[in-house]
Amino acid sequence: MTSASFRMAVGLALCLPGAASAQDLASAIADARAHSPALAAAAADADAAAARVAQARAAAGPTARIEGSVGIGRLDPGGYFGLAAAGVTPSALQLVGEYPLYAGGRINAAIDQARAGSNAAALGKDMARQNLTLGTVSAYAEVLTARELVTSYGKLVDALGEIVRHTGLRYDVGDATSSEVAQAKARHAEGRAGLVQSEGRLATAEARLERLTGVPVGALAPLPPRPAVPASLGEAVEAATLANVLLAQAGSGIDGAEARVRAARASNRPTVGVFAEAGRIRDQFFPDYRNDNVTVGVRGRWTFFDSGAGSARVREAQAGLSASEARLRLARDDVTQAVIEAWTGLDSAEKSLDAAHDGEAAAREALRGTRLEVRSGARPPLAELDAEREAIAATARLAEAEAMAQVAAWRLRLLCGWE
Repeated sequence: MTSASFRMAVGLALCLPGAASAQDLASAIADARAHSPALAAAAADADAAAARVAQARAAAGPTARIEGSVGIGRLDPGGYFGLAAAGVTPSALQLVGEYPLYAGGRINAAIDQARAGSNAAALGKDMARQNLTLGTVSAYAEVLTARELVTSYGKLVDALGEIVRHTGLRYDVGDATSSEVAQAKARHAEGRAGLVQSEGRLATAEARLERLTGVPVGALAPLPPRPAVPASLGEAVEAATLANVLLAQAGSGIDGAEARVRAARASNRPTVGVFAEAGRIRDQFFPDYRNDNVTVGVRGRWTFFDSGAGSARVREAQAGLSASEARLRLARDDVTQAVIEAWTGLDSAEKSLDAAHDGEAAAREALRGTRLEVRSGARPPLAELDAEREAIAATARLAEAEAMAQVAAWRLRLLCGWE
């Protein structure tokens, strides 16, 4: 695709009648959430973790199993009890039911571990959604910025081409020097290079946004006003402390580590449960042997000495708990620092945006004045080219500043747990 056709495609995408129904930032975020494989994987992980909680709870309920075997062979009792060798079909069938009465805290500890893991997985899904949201906002803003650059550079290249043509005509009649023609051509080449770079930037940005949303990138609505954020840095830090996903995950890690300590301490405690067994045996010990039985009772187990393995498990679990507590403190420090950086970044982005608005307005005014001066002959045509380049640079800075402010606001919101 040539540069002209590329600009035409961009222009058509922006000017089609359907532009009234252009995709906006909110719909892009919704499309990304519906399409994202990463979010689907995180949701599946959360479902798996929830299933592990159900498995842990099931350990506190009754269980029943059935076992059986059947075979064919020959049994020779060696004349014992006067029995001769004979062919047999040994078979056994047993039904066993058990119900735990006391497990020393193992079951509750396992449930708590599974629940902590489920909470962490659910928070991982929230984190994936937040990362996806921020990535979509960034990609959406980048597409708008790149499109603005393509449009501006396209206009500049067209204007530069016309200037080159006029300068050449003036040179032919002796009204311009060869250096002026060379300078005009150099400006034109510079403009074409900027156009090519902006086209490449746009293609990359559109590819990224399409990959995130799963839909072709068409007409896009302008960026909305930046979303609301906490009113002060103190409020932002407080909100993040209460709702940040990283901190919540670290807290779930502590819950799981505490449950592992309880499980380790319970590992050497006795277990008690009731059981019921029913069996049917044929041809097992001598030909025509028969045995049917039913048993109901209480079964217990206690490993009171294991050469120190139990105490070592407790020490290991306690060390894991200490590590989880340290990770929580580290996460709290990291989140606080991230909120401070995000707050400062948003403040800088907003000030840069104000400056970019002023700079863009000043550059446009300077361009209008320069054009009048060039038309009146007060300044050479190359002065208009320089003013045009400055205006384009100011437009690019404004578009990038708008994108930076939007992304910075979303980053701060997400750190604070706002969506």
